[in-house]
Amino acid sequence: MTDPLFILAVGVLIVVGGIIGLKLHPFLALLLGAFAVALLTPASAIEQFALSKGTVPAAALALAKKGIGERIATEFGNTCGKIGILIAMAAIIGKSMLESGAAERIIRSMLRLTGIEKAPIAFLVSSFFLGIPVFFDTVIFLMMPLAKAMTLRIGKNYLLLVLCIMAGAAMANSLVPPAPGPLFLVGEMKIPIGMMMIGGTIVGLFTITAGYFFALWANRKWPIPLRDSLDARLEDLKLVAAKEDQHLPSLGVSLLPVLIPSCLSAPTQPSMPLQHQAFPLLSRL
Repeated sequence: MTDPLFILAVGVLIVVGGIIGLKLHPFLALLLGAFAVALLTPASAIEQFALSKGTVPAAALALAKKGIGERIATEFGNTCGKIGILIAMAAIIGKSMLESGAAERIIRSMLRLTGIEKAPIAFLVSSFFLGIPVFFDTVIFLMMPLAKAMTLRIGKNYLLLVLCIMAGAAMANSLVPPAPGPLFLVGEMKIPIGMMMIGGTIVGLFTITAGYFFALWANRKWPIPLRDSLDARLEDLKLVAAKEDQHLPSLGVSLLPVLIPSCLSAPTQPSMPLQHQAFPLLSRL
C-alpha cells in the first residue's frame, strides 16, 4: 500500500477515470487524485522527501505532521507562486490573438506558403506554434472552425486536419513553456526557461512529424465527412472562409505575441530564479 508506484497508479487512475468515466471537471479530478495520494503516502516518506530537498529536520517533521488538506493547499499555493503569473499572461495573449484575428492571419500565411493541397502540414505547424503562448483548448476552439472551413474548400480530409491540429497543440502544451506542465518542470528541475523552450520546440518538431504520419493513416482508414453542428454551422463557416484579408492584422504584428515572450524568456544566467529568467527586463528595474 505504501509502494510509490502503487500510489502513483492510484492517483493516475482517479484522475483519468474521473475525467473520462465520471465526466468530472479536470480540476475536481486532480483534487481528488491529490487527496488520495496524500492519504496513501506515509508520514515517513513525506519527512524523507523534505530532508532530501534540504529542509531542516524540525521543519521536515512538522511538514509530515500537517493535515492532508493543509499539505495540498500549501503545495497548490507554491505551484501557483511559481507559474501562476506566466499562465495568466499566456491566457491574456491567447485571448488577444483570438479577438484581434492574429491567429487567423498566421493560419492563412501558412496556407499561402504550403498551398491548399498541403493544408494539413500548415495546420500541424500552426497549431504547434500557436500552442506555445496559448492553452490547448484555446488552440482547439480557434482552429477547429478553420479546419471545417478548409474542408469545405478542398472537399476532403476533415479527420486529417483535426488530427493535425490535435497533434500540434498537444505537443506544444506538453513540451514548450509557458504551458503549465513544462513550466512546472522548469521550476522543479531548475531548468532555464529559455533552454526549455528551445529544447521543447526541437523535440516537438519530431513528435508532430510522427503524429502527421499517424493522421494520414487514420484519415485513409476512417474517413469522416463534415457535418453541420450548433457551434459551427456550415453557413457560418463559409463566411469565415470568405473573410477578406484587410480585416486582419499584418503577419508581423500577428507574430509578436509569440515572438515577444520567446525573446523575454531567453536565459541570461543559468542560476537566476525562474521569475527573473522569464522577465529579464523587469528584473533590472
